[in-house]
Amino acid sequence: MFTATVRACKINPGHNMNIKKLSPNVCWAPLLVVVVALGFAIYTNHIWEDYYITYRSSKNLATGHGLVFNHGDRLHTFTSPLGVLLPAVAYLLTFNHSDTVALWIFRLMSCTALGGAALLLLNVARVKKYAPLAATLMIFWVGLDSKIIDFSICGMETAFLILFLAYTLWAHLVPTNRPWLHLGGAWAGLMWTRPDSFVYIGLIAAGFWLFNDPTRSGTSRRNLLGLYIRAGLVTTAIYLPWLLFAWGYYGTPIPHTITAKSGFGDPRTLSGLIKTILQLPFTSTLDTASLEATFLPAYYRIGGWPEYFIQASRLLATGCSLLWLLPFLRMEVRSTSFAFFGAHAYLSYFPYFPFPWYLPSTTLLAIFALSSLLAQLLSATEHWQTAQPLSHRPQQFRLFATLAVGLVLLAAGWETYQAARLFKAQQKYVEEGNRRKIGEWLHDHALPKDTVFMEPLGYIGYYSGLKTYDWPGMSSREMVRARKIVGNDWIQLITYLQPQWLVLRPNEIRNLTAQDASLLTQSYVIVQNF
Repeated sequence: MFTATVRACKINPGHNMNIKKLSPNVCWAPLLVVVVALGFAIYTNHIWEDYYITYRSSKNLATGHGLVFNHGDRLHTFTSPLGVLLPAVAYLLTFNHSDTVALWIFRLMSCTALGGAALLLLNVARVKKYAPLAATLMIFWVGLDSKIIDFSICGMETAFLILFLAYTLWAHLVPTNRPWLHLGGAWAGLMWTRPDSFVYIGLIAAGFWLFNDPTRSGTSRRNLLGLYIRAGLVTTAIYLPWLLFAWGYYGTPIPHTITAKSGFGDPRTLSGLIKTILQLPFTSTLDTASLEATFLPAYYRIGGWPEYFIQASRLLATGCSLLWLLPFLRMEVRSTSFAFFGAHAYLSYFPYFPFPWYLPSTTLLAIFALSSLLAQLLSATEHWQTAQPLSHRPQQFRLFATLAVGLVLLAAGWETYQAARLFKAQQKYVEEGNRRKIGEWLHDHALPKDTVFMEPLGYIGYYSGLKTYDWPGMSSREMVRARKIVGNDWIQLITYLQPQWLVLRPNEIRNLTAQDASLLTQSYVIVQNF
């Protein structure tokens, strides 16, 4: 039965829009995505704080000290397997001599992955016969989104997450001889990129199963289940080696970064998740909600962004999250809208804060859903024009759609330009001007066996080379153990852990002083301001 389904899905050779047959005037669009990302990297040189948390382990691996943050301490201090292994490969390619060159090699890998994602999405648009305007919106919106670009060049694993999400959509929508192999490979790539990717895998698969349309998918729900089982076996075969390694090497397959971030807020329950799902469209303005941030820059809540821009982005994201409820929309629109909705329910409830590096995956789903919606509307316009050749309304709608697409891309480009200015300044004044200098100062003034307590772990932890008691404990089993014993109060934690050094921000100094004025006057003394 499954073999018959595969044959039914096989593309007619005369209509096989594979990547090799893409014409040069089409292939330049994904190439432009790569160029934009590289230009963003060159202009900003933005290096995310968390990159150095992971890179410390990458460098230790490359230099023969093991995949660890501290020599001899087998602690799983990173989240993404690819995010730690590829920088290690990049450093090896420099013959273990240059952190800067290693970062740029990793950036080139990431930009190539982002271009590959654009190429896969373009192939989907061609196979599904999307209007050029809809395909243009999809590719250039992905290539101009500020979070997708920044987190693809700043040392995070985002570009590979986008690549494998695009591959997953491609595997669902482009007929091939072995769909289970492609889908399983895409799922495995997602798991190698982020271990919580099973959430996105399940949501996308559920969406395509729930809203399956045999006229567009070429198969039934029953056969889709068989496809998912075979794809799952492929995923298991590819991802299992990492799980076994992590279990044997660290004693657990669960990253310590996940363990460290637990224990905040109320306990997570099924009833709480259901409540979040039911209230999701109405709670987008809350600090714990992630929905309105879909198309907005990282940490936009700090301020400086026009209110009308935030309101428009919120409205667009909310509308996209509800498209799956409309039965007359195409399978791919409803499926990706459903996955988008579910992903934001997950991000709004389970993490204690919707950190911006979680959001590019949801942004891709939203862009795909909205671009597919536009493709359906333009297709309906063509039928309308055929049925009423004398009517001017189809032409008027196409003109309106063209202006709307231009406005969206213009807004995305403006946002990314402003974000580039922001991140360039942040890199100069915050990262290089303070955090890196603090780490280098500690390296020069502390003893090798000293310990340091702080929240911003990346730059300071990497450049100091010290044993770190970071809040909430991503690099430190001692911090997580202390939190279980004395709670999350910093005074109690510092007293319990007794670090030799504290690195504190002004507001942290004020909070500690308000609780115990003697801590920073008797137990510790200020030795340097930055």
